[in-house]
Amino acid sequence: MSVFKFLTNFGVATSILALLVSCETTTNNENNSNNGTSDTKSELVIHEMGDPDGLNPLTSFAANSLYIQNNIFCKLLVYDLQTLELAPQLAVSRPEIRVYDDGPYAGGMSLEFEIHPDATWDNGTPVTAQDYVFTIKAIKNPKVNSAHIRPYFEFIHEVVIDPANIKKFTVYSKQRYFRAEESSGEEVFVLPEYHYDPEGIMRQFTIQSLGNPDNLDDLLKNQSITQFANAFNNPKFAGETDHVVGCGPYKFIEWEPGQRVVLERKKEWWGDKTTGNQMLVAFPPKIIYKTIPDLTTAVTNAKDGQLDVIRSIQPTKFMDLKEDANFNSKFDLSTPDQFAYYYIGFNSQKPQFEDRRVRRAIAHLIDRDDMINSIFEGFAIKTNSPINPKKKYYNNELKDISYDIEKAKSLLAEAGWKDVDGDNILDKTIRGKKETMEIEYKYNQGNMVRKNIGQLLKDEAARVGISVTLTPVDFPTLLEDADKRNFDMVALAWVKTPGLDEMKQVWHTDGNVEGGSNRLGFGTPESDQIIDEIRVTLDPEVRKKLYFKIQEIIYEEQPCVFLFVPSELIAIHNRFEGTETSPMRPGYRDATFKVR
Repeated sequence: MSVFKFLTNFGVATSILALLVSCETTTNNENNSNNGTSDTKSELVIHEMGDPDGLNPLTSFAANSLYIQNNIFCKLLVYDLQTLELAPQLAVSRPEIRVYDDGPYAGGMSLEFEIHPDATWDNGTPVTAQDYVFTIKAIKNPKVNSAHIRPYFEFIHEVVIDPANIKKFTVYSKQRYFRAEESSGEEVFVLPEYHYDPEGIMRQFTIQSLGNPDNLDDLLKNQSITQFANAFNNPKFAGETDHVVGCGPYKFIEWEPGQRVVLERKKEWWGDKTTGNQMLVAFPPKIIYKTIPDLTTAVTNAKDGQLDVIRSIQPTKFMDLKEDANFNSKFDLSTPDQFAYYYIGFNSQKPQFEDRRVRRAIAHLIDRDDMINSIFEGFAIKTNSPINPKKKYYNNELKDISYDIEKAKSLLAEAGWKDVDGDNILDKTIRGKKETMEIEYKYNQGNMVRKNIGQLLKDEAARVGISVTLTPVDFPTLLEDADKRNFDMVALAWVKTPGLDEMKQVWHTDGNVEGGSNRLGFGTPESDQIIDEIRVTLDPEVRKKLYFKIQEIIYEEQPCVFLFVPSELIAIHNRFEGTETSPMRPGYRDATFKVR
């Protein structure tokens, strides 16, 4: 057993979280041909810039953690790789949805799911509705480190299990939540209760009681709540091979921190009994996620036959690879669009960034057009909000923030920043203390795109009296620092899905808690109210107006600099088929790769 010895309870977005699904046209029964195979030619080796932040799907943040979890666990629903529509995975079908005008759930709704009859856990017991109920309760336990995903499940008031069918259940909500199907079906991996709560501690609580804000103080004092959370948050459930258990096609068998994570295909997996469900296709006998922080080294590894997949390739390097005939003879290069955006976040708790005029001034120092050409080689488009520009409710009335050095100087002067002591660095007395415009820019080590963005910003900032220091750190540490607001400026990306945007996770003041995802400290009563209205508005036109308004407020407050929506730059070895790429991050579904 390989034990993960370094673990943190932090991460990315992620949110939230794109699950990559298959377009492979072969039936799942064909997977059996690979069961038990140890042929290294069939192994799939994927490059990762850094270690995942853990393999407990309720407590991890990082996108690269999600990509690994996709193969260990299952969700009721996932997004189809090509259609970008929800499709059943663990569920038999998409749910039957009802809305209610009277009765106990008047003004609310319900969603009826049924888990696949063949679905079983590794110990042979069936995956049941009770496992789903347990998973929701674990998320709602206020001491479990799942605050970053908790907003997605606030709408769930009750889950009723069919007394005649342990695999059938109905999710009830007192609100008509706009993302009900996505959140109840696609946002959560179903966990085995027998493994993660062997004593049945969470059975003594109802979903209603856990979700009632009036109960929060009592829940926080409850010994059983604390007992379960302490056990569930334990690093063993995020990094030890015997303790990471799901009903997906792969078993977690090894983690060498800083080296690799290894998954092995189960010899007997329930999905092999099914036919026709392409979301259950899984071919590689072994998937190895190899950690190499330096992209140049990763490309060298690929050329030497040690890597099969590289994503997030530096654009200049990608252009070089396009001209490399030898590389092109072995690898297919793809540039799918992404549902993600790059940004530079400001820590609004720092005195330098209290005034939005300072934040806007720094935005004026960034020449995004030049960056798109010089750093991204044209493989990106500008964005002015957290909504993807291709979505119908993106506020295209927001004007681009121009590159304007003189405007930046003017805004800084208006905010009271002057070089009083003649050292070419702006300063200002705030609450009786002299503060200087000496700012640290943090980014993940090995990410040359973010380094280059920082370097260009540093050069421009020096022209207006701002000193910027570039600080590379390993990715898990960067995420930990972001969550703890241990930064001045931070370079990150937020990964999204094709579905409707849930603004509460990142932009509501409820996320200003430890472990929450509002890393920038944004929010006012007005913005909170708009976000809350979006969540219960089913009319797309009314919702669009609300989306426009919240984007306008974020734009005016400038809690971060929205930079680009980049294309994903991917190289996949051509010895595999089933490698179609997609806007869904990471841009492919590795389980569908099959040696030709």
